[in-house]
Amino acid sequence: YIKAGAILPLGPENEYAGEKPDDPIELRVYRGANGSFVLYEDQGDTYAYEHGSHATIPIRWDESSRTLTLGARMGGFPGMPTEMNFDIVWVGDGHGIGTEVTAKADMRIGYSGQPVDIKDPSLPLH
Repeated sequence: YIKAGAILPLGPENEYAGEKPDDPIELRVYRGANGSFVLYEDQGDTYAYEHGSHATIPIRWDESSRTLTLGARMGGFPGMPTEMNFDIVWVGDGHGIGTEVTAKADMRIGYSGQPVDIKDPSLPLH
């Protein structure tokens, strides 16, 4: 069970840190309440993160406006991708469930480190 407002990131399985980029990252949004999550990234194969070599992306779901916000990326590290993709999945009955990435995401969003607001097109505003 996952509580309303949760944002769950999923990515492709990797055997080792440098195998392939984790792109796209699936973001499962469990609507019903406000929620937030901070996505953390680093090189994955050094201890440079201990000295601040990492990046974070704040992610927020606002239930009243039905908006998912990918905030501005903060920080950085050598080799960090400047562009990445997020597959957005609005979790519902039989959709966005289980442990595997969802076969068909609801939408794909390109992200370059700048804030992006994504409206949930499936739910009408009240």
